[in-house]
Amino acid sequence: MQQQGLQKNYSRNSLDVFMDGTAVVRFNKNAPFVTVLDGLTVSGGALTFSDSTNHWEANGSGTLTISNVLPSAAGTATISKWLQVSDGSDTLYIPAWT
Repeated sequence: MQQQGLQKNYSRNSLDVFMDGTAVVRFNKNAPFVTVLDGLTVSGGALTFSDSTNHWEANGSGTLTISNVLPSAAGTATISKWLQVSDGSDTLYIPAWT
């Protein structure tokens, strides 16, 4: 029988969630506080992808026009990458400014 449920990880001082014998989520005492293993890390309100090559899409060669939507913290109006997400049936793209 494969391991399921919660396990205290004493070497990392964390609580790991197991599904089908694989640790899938880690709750940490210190930052990063939540890690979705082989996926996402949440720390200090920021979301980080563990393997960015599987989540980001480069700009295509087509002409793109987006106006008056630049986030105030962005340095330029350049969309350098697209975050690729799925809702289960469609692939969606979220722009990332630099």
